[in-house]
This record gives sequence, C-alpha cells and structure tokens, in this order.
Amino acid sequence: METYLRFTDDEIAVIDGVMASICPRMPETSLQNAYRSTHEHLQKGHVEPSDLNRIISALEFTNPAQCTSCNKESYREMTTLLLKTKAMLRAVL
Repeated sequence: METYLRFTDDEIAVIDGVMASICPRMPETSLQNAYRSTHEHLQKGHVEPSDLNRIISALEFTNPAQCTSCNKESYREMTTLLLKTKAMLRAVL
C-alpha cells in the first residue's frame, strides 16, 4: 500500500494565505488565473505538479528568512511547508 503526502487543512490555509497576499499584486491575468486554479485544486484535495511548482514559487517568494521581524516558529513552519511541497513534487515526477 502506497502512502502519499497530502497537505493538512492548516497547511492549505497557510498556502492560501501566502497566495492571496501576492496574487492581487500580479500584473498578469494569466498568473492570477493560475493561482486561482491552484487554490481550487487545494480545496478539492487534488494538486498537480504545476500546482506544486506554483506553491513552491509562492513560498520561496515570501521566504521568512529575509524577514527580520518574523518569529522563529513562523520561519520553521514555512520552511517545513516548502520542504514538504518539494518532496511532494519529487514524488510525482
């Protein structure tokens, strides 16, 4: 029996929050539509490799290591989520 990595509800909330914070700032409508598609896939529990790549890009863009006012727990959670997403992508490729 194979075990697949899945995002928890809390992780989905963090990812949605990150994407919601950067999506309105995107000048291209196609990028905004891509992130909306990723949001829908997260809500349905079925993410595709392209979604995982978008999530990685969003998490790397908002890297808390560059934030001097971020606390250690936030940094750890974001880093863990980024590593998990990368592992999920490697598992499907």
